[in-house]
Amino acid sequence: MRKRSAWLWITGFLGLAGIWAALLYAPRAQWPGPKGTVLGEVQRIFYFHVPLAWMMFFTFGLAAWWSFRYLATRDLRFDLKAASAVEVGLLFSVLAIGTGSLWAKPAWGVFWTWDPRLTTILLLFLGYVAYALLRSTLEDPERRARLSAIVGLVVFLNVPLTYFSVRLWRSLHPVVFLEKGSTVNVSPPMLVALLVNLAFYTSLGLFLIRMRERIARMEHALELEGEP
Repeated sequence: MRKRSAWLWITGFLGLAGIWAALLYAPRAQWPGPKGTVLGEVQRIFYFHVPLAWMMFFTFGLAAWWSFRYLATRDLRFDLKAASAVEVGLLFSVLAIGTGSLWAKPAWGVFWTWDPRLTTILLLFLGYVAYALLRSTLEDPERRARLSAIVGLVVFLNVPLTYFSVRLWRSLHPVVFLEKGSTVNVSPPMLVALLVNLAFYTSLGLFLIRMRERIARMEHALELEGEP
């Protein structure tokens, strides 16, 4: 209980620090928008959108790892971990797509366009929606875990494709990391605001996965009690 309380306090502090850094500390951007206009304050969505997208990739990566661990060990604990990570990943997906659309309107003039990054991220989202629907239709725990793990690993193949889509095809989506090396394409104050929010959403995502996993274990125990 104390660890969970401390985790919540740290996450809350990081959240407040992230909001302050994004809205007050980071400078007003001079990035160009449609017809040469400057994005200005709208660009601050960047400090929330990028960490949300990162957590989408990260949680789906955890789900793939735990799916692999289940197939290797047949331990249902890893199935519950993977399913919990997917549910949290879907939440971050919705938020990442939503904030991306809010940024796209002033930057590109439209809320949505069939850009390579947007198209692949939508396919990724739909793939994990299919994963969740599959789990809801299967009653046998072992069969559900096995098929979910296979689907989870297959759908995860779209994660690297989504990440590298802006480099593989011509894309309107900006590249945060430069083509060569690991240099970040932002100024130091902007990088600080970005990293603080990355820390916040990472802590929040891991906390949500852990809480969802606890609920999943209780649901599994009730499921076993209800068996004849």
